[in-house]
Amino acid sequence: MPVRSIFVVAGLALAATLGGCATSVDQAYTTPGWYLEQPRQGVMAYPAYIAGPFSYETCEVERLKTPRPDRLLCTNWKAKPSET
Repeated sequence: MPVRSIFVVAGLALAATLGGCATSVDQAYTTPGWYLEQPRQGVMAYPAYIAGPFSYETCEVERLKTPRPDRLLCTNWKAKPSET
């Protein structure tokens, strides 16, 4: 019985962690700046936003810290995407 409860607690913690991350820039946007994004294949798939806002230099440092920096971009958003 204790092993099952460990999996339940771990699953709930993972769901809470992933649910707390905003993946669209419309949800993640707080102020103008550089946002770290992961483009997705396909026309209808919007990019996932990892973190931000940063200065350009900080965004590049954060991008290079990831395991696959070649799959990420630093994108500058001056206004909330829904307002542009």
